[in-house]
Amino acid sequence: PSVENIGAVITTIFDIVDLIMTDDETSIYMLSITSHDFATYTHSVNVGILSICLAKALYQHSDGHDMHALGSGFFLHDLGKVRIDQSLINKPGKLNEQEWKEMKKHPERGVEILRETDKLNKESHIIVLQHHERNDGSGYPLCIKGDDIHPYGRICSVADVFDALTSILSYKQKMDPLEALRLMQKEMLHHFQRDLFERFVQL
Repeated sequence: PSVENIGAVITTIFDIVDLIMTDDETSIYMLSITSHDFATYTHSVNVGILSICLAKALYQHSDGHDMHALGSGFFLHDLGKVRIDQSLINKPGKLNEQEWKEMKKHPERGVEILRETDKLNKESHIIVLQHHERNDGSGYPLCIKGDDIHPYGRICSVADVFDALTSILSYKQKMDPLEALRLMQKEMLHHFQRDLFERFVQL
């Protein structure tokens, strides 16, 4: 989404969140659609749907979570990429050190955009800033680990990695969903909170 229409985007997100929260059959349908990688479903939408469904599984019996605010953060987690050179985002090969340094700025730039457009809340701040943090401290931009990573950031992280693995990107072919989950479990489990990852697999 562009900075200019972010308000309209958030309104649409609220409608999607309401649909997922109130209709289990629709939730299942939307989850299945993401696995087909339809061109109209971008990475951000996929991650938004997966994250909201996981948050629903975790928090649906709790009144302590604002699902609208969470939805905004999940769907807009990569908003900061609108301020990253498009040639880097779509580069077919591996990014060099300087390019990677620039790419890793997108979480902070996403927070900046939300603040500038007066759409920054606690939930979106956490999600946009922390969705690339890893449980072992190897993530970015804060390099935090373990319990220092907020559960909202953890949720988005799992969904983000899964969708990246199962989508066709400029530098890779997509993986089968089950193959992606096996890879995440076998080689990347140190990136995630184990019980949260297991709950994600159950989806």
